[in-house]
Amino acid sequence: MGTGQEFAKKLGVGGAVAVLVLGIIATAAMFTARGTPVKGYEKPQTDEYYAQHPQELCAQVEDVLLPMAGADGVELTVDGDKVVVSGGQAALHKARMAIIYYYDEALFTFTEVRE
Repeated sequence: MGTGQEFAKKLGVGGAVAVLVLGIIATAAMFTARGTPVKGYEKPQTDEYYAQHPQELCAQVEDVLLPMAGADGVELTVDGDKVVVSGGQAALHKARMAIIYYYDEALFTFTEVRE
């Protein structure tokens, strides 16, 4: 008898069901958990306010959020009513994850620059 067969006999039906249930719970927790990407950051204004003041949004994200997130290597500019975030793939991904956690994605345009 193999090791797996011995283990299965020791567990029995109840143990096998328990292992399956715990596996399902662990998998669900891994895929649904969403922690705060930048601890201690709170946006000072609403998305509605920033839709009317894109220069202030650009300054807030560039001067406060991105340094706290450790998202270096991106450039922010204002184009009309949107903030354009551009950078290499890795830097842009990190910046985007922090930005869209706190702000409406419609306020931004994300542009990947080939390195």
